[in-house]
Amino acid sequence: MKLKEVMKNVPDIKIVGPDNVEVKDIRYDSRRVNPGDMFAAIPGENYDGAKFIEQAMTKGARSFLTSREVPAIEGYTVVQARRVRLALALAARNFHESPSEKLKVIGITGTNGKTTTSYLLHGILDEAGVRAGLIGTVQYLVGGEVLSAARTTPESPDLNSLMAGMLSSGSQACILEVSSHAVALDRIAGMRMEVGVFTNLTMDHLDFHQDMEDYYRAKARLFLEEDTVHSAVNLDDPYGKRLIEEIGGPVLTFGLKEGDVRPTGDITTGEWGSRFTLQTPWGVLDVDTSLPGLFNVSNVMAAVCAAGLLDVATYHISEGLRKVRRVPGRFERVEKGQLFTAIVDYAHTPDALENLLENAGKLTPGRTIVVFGCGGDRDRNKRPLMGEVAGRLADLVIVTSDNPRSEEPDAIIDDIMDGLRDKNRLVQRVTDRREAIALAVGEAKQGDIVVVAGKGHENYQITGKKVLPFSDVEELANAIVHSLESVL
Repeated sequence: MKLKEVMKNVPDIKIVGPDNVEVKDIRYDSRRVNPGDMFAAIPGENYDGAKFIEQAMTKGARSFLTSREVPAIEGYTVVQARRVRLALALAARNFHESPSEKLKVIGITGTNGKTTTSYLLHGILDEAGVRAGLIGTVQYLVGGEVLSAARTTPESPDLNSLMAGMLSSGSQACILEVSSHAVALDRIAGMRMEVGVFTNLTMDHLDFHQDMEDYYRAKARLFLEEDTVHSAVNLDDPYGKRLIEEIGGPVLTFGLKEGDVRPTGDITTGEWGSRFTLQTPWGVLDVDTSLPGLFNVSNVMAAVCAAGLLDVATYHISEGLRKVRRVPGRFERVEKGQLFTAIVDYAHTPDALENLLENAGKLTPGRTIVVFGCGGDRDRNKRPLMGEVAGRLADLVIVTSDNPRSEEPDAIIDDIMDGLRDKNRLVQRVTDRREAIALAVGEAKQGDIVVVAGKGHENYQITGKKVLPFSDVEELANAIVHSLESVL
């Protein structure tokens, strides 16, 4: 595609050099540049992409996108943009011929519940015969191929490329988890969303956002500034109520007590899952799901709203929900023949941990044992808050390392312990996460529930600059097996 077509209708740019140069692909990582590519020099928090322009030249890039004033370079074309990330997103859209306009894109945003909602919706669409791709925290599903997820919402060139791949493989829809980073950094700029879903907003990512208001405004942009046709919003969430008012037009609402989609009658929930009936604009819907807890009732309703807005029949919605047996790292049970319940969950915010432990405590008659930590180089303010939640809702708290990154693991644990100082609960600190999980298993008795929280589906642990293999699910399973073998 010619550069002038790639940059068509992109605002606030100046092209220095010939605009008919051929663009083979768009790259933002100079290491991935091939001859004929356009290299986008993105200014980042830890690096400036402009420093890699020369490297991209040596690898064959013929055109460049940058915010810097660059003099004319013979044989090359430079596109100067006031907002490089916005220009990159619109250029990627043009290069891949606007895939979001040919797919039914469902954008799901919120602090908690995005992944579970996306998997539930994927199951519903599959049951309805709608082939859908999925882009989210756990993995990317493109035309039957499973790809590892580098981040919840990819950079705009990758995102548009994945969607184009979905189209070429026959997909009709794309389920997209939309992070606040993705909105703030213009990764989804220029995309059309058939449906936008807002799950909730609680304290998180305040290492990136200035405050909760800034965090909310990033989430709200999906519904207020981007090209979103239909909106579904959680009426139980205070920020959801505010968002409904700001949207000002038709919004499909859901909630545990009120909303267009809401439960009627009792909600029965246990280790095995949940059963309840939903009142919807499309009729009464009986739900039988393997996912327990009231927070998953909200996730179910979010998925039901999205499916309804896509005109999926209630029969397919009900059957699709029933067939989704698990969501990786989201209240995922680990069964190895033990007499207690073992759960792995991604909960890594105070609100998510509170919902997790409140629901876990209702599932079994015994004690609640929780293993958790907090990530390094992230919002420190939530650490004592999570400690307070664990101390209030668990009978035995084992504080350990999560992904410490560049921080000292014990310093992170110290911050968490500040929220546990005045608690009368049993508290232990075990820096090694493997040992902490083994301790929890060793302490568990019949009827107890062991909850390992924070990392969920992740199969790694980031310590310093090292990314080491580590899976909570595997470690919990191994600890249980070892415990059972030691009894024999």
